[in-house]
Amino acid sequence: MPIYLSVNTTAEIICFLIALFCLSGDKSAVWKSFIGYLFIVCLTETIGVYLRIQHMRNYLVYSIFLLFECMMISLFFYHIYKRYHHKLRMLYGWICLFLLVYLAEMLSLHFKSFPSLTATFMSVVFVVASLYFYLLIIKDEKFRQLGTYPPFWIVNGILFFYFGSTACNVFYDYLVNHEKGISPNLSIRYIIFNLLNILLYACWSYAFICRYYQKKLSS
Repeated sequence: MPIYLSVNTTAEIICFLIALFCLSGDKSAVWKSFIGYLFIVCLTETIGVYLRIQHMRNYLVYSIFLLFECMMISLFFYHIYKRYHHKLRMLYGWICLFLLVYLAEMLSLHFKSFPSLTATFMSVVFVVASLYFYLLIIKDEKFRQLGTYPPFWIVNGILFFYFGSTACNVFYDYLVNHEKGISPNLSIRYIIFNLLNILLYACWSYAFICRYYQKKLSS
């Protein structure tokens, strides 16, 4: 079992357990869906690690997971945009565009590799969506205590992770040619992605805790 526990899997499991505790009684289907999504995250990572240990390719597992990732985060953005009168057709339009790009790349790769261009495209869209959310908050006349405002921390985690991962993908060749790992099994990209994962799930865990206490106080 210890071989399955990396920095990434540990952060994911902790975040899943916090979501399970804090969101199980939440009345919002969108917030509650984080439990199922994080379970899929943990399951995907476990299967991916198992296949790697067995010296089998695991790109297909992560390619399928990319669909769940896009759906969950897109749904959450629609949920927080909804109060600003954004249309449901915008969500449908984005999902259709993503699926077209995803299928086009998968077909071009003959389903034999991870769709990295689609993942980068998705990351850029999520970064823009996060910045747009900040703009909406600035323009919003309603006062919010951002330090304990759950959607703000969910979006913070999304921005940190997808901006960082996009930057790593853009400078991938540079990092590969110049990285000097701390040990033969480590690399700069590995360390950066571990830090990004910790930031993402730390922000999400804090958001779940804030959501839990807010609902508890309101009831």
